[in-house]
Amino acid sequence: MGSDLGQIFRLPGYVIEGLRYHAGGRLFRAKPRMIQFPVCDRCNARCLMCRRWQKDAREEISLAKIREVFSGSLFSRVEEVNLHGGEPTLRKDLAEICGIIQGGCPSLKRIWISTNGLGAERIRKRVEEILAVLDLRKLDLLEINVSIDGIGQTHDTIRGVPGGFEQSLDTLRTLQLLAKDHPLKISLGTVIQPLNLHQLAEIETLARTSGVSHFFQPLAFDAFFNLEDRADLAFSAEDRGGLTRFIEDRLAQGMSPTHFFWRDFLGMMDGQKRKSPCAFDRYVFSLYPSGKVLPCSQKDWILFGNVFDQPAEKIWFSRDARKIRERMKKEVCPTCPNYCGVEFSLRKEFFTYLRFTLREKAFSRARPRR
Repeated sequence: MGSDLGQIFRLPGYVIEGLRYHAGGRLFRAKPRMIQFPVCDRCNARCLMCRRWQKDAREEISLAKIREVFSGSLFSRVEEVNLHGGEPTLRKDLAEICGIIQGGCPSLKRIWISTNGLGAERIRKRVEEILAVLDLRKLDLLEINVSIDGIGQTHDTIRGVPGGFEQSLDTLRTLQLLAKDHPLKISLGTVIQPLNLHQLAEIETLARTSGVSHFFQPLAFDAFFNLEDRADLAFSAEDRGGLTRFIEDRLAQGMSPTHFFWRDFLGMMDGQKRKSPCAFDRYVFSLYPSGKVLPCSQKDWILFGNVFDQPAEKIWFSRDARKIRERMKKEVCPTCPNYCGVEFSLRKEFFTYLRFTLREKAFSRARPRR
């Protein structure tokens, strides 16, 4: 009862925030609310579904430039930062990067860092350094996500590193010990692909028995399951059937934002347009190791500018950026199957989520009881 009353008392705030969020980018020029920052392209994994490790990793934005980027007022409304790579813990200055970002984002509440789990001692050291630098009293959440893309040999094959699965488990256990004495959340993440379809339930069990949260995200490229140059990663008709059943039975059952997305994903598999909201067209500032600024990496033409050429604020509010956002809404967003930013968006897009919950409750009451 107390929890329900709390939700009721917070309802006006949800409505006001929902109105403000919807108006951003339409009635006024909105500042970023989220930052996506792959801090480096260097990676010690050789994942089948990623080509970042094949890039020229010499291109790496310096600490001085990062400090310059976050010295202005552009990021005053940022609430969430996702740091990834490559492998972010390969940067020895990762903790300093976290400190700079927190200092430049006074509204920051959540920091999420992803790691491939290779090298438990290095990862532990980086996390300890981050814990020492951050003012944790100002954060609601500091989360470290460890990638698990299969059990045993399946994970090693996907990640391209013999013994990688055991290394990731070692990292998981190491971080869990650290979390006993620090305000730290540990989670596991899995990219669904043909090679691990037969082990998705086992991965869920691993997370549950380890006492950590877990999320799945779909393997997605520029077009839905359109892997013309990666036939080894394409889903066969049989794979699609297995994926559909797993989503229907396990991922789409519930009322959370995650369940909302997976219901929508099933519709997109059948050719329907996306219904899940996404913050990337209006509210996400993605900074890349080369200095490029873009909202998302779905298409080559989605590029706002480069911080080595212009200040971040000028790039964000430029006429070119506005045109790209409008083009994204028409050409990319309606068919985008990516999970990116869904939970963040649904926390903000109050009316979208309200419609979903009301509709689902109505349907559940109408369904015959077994």
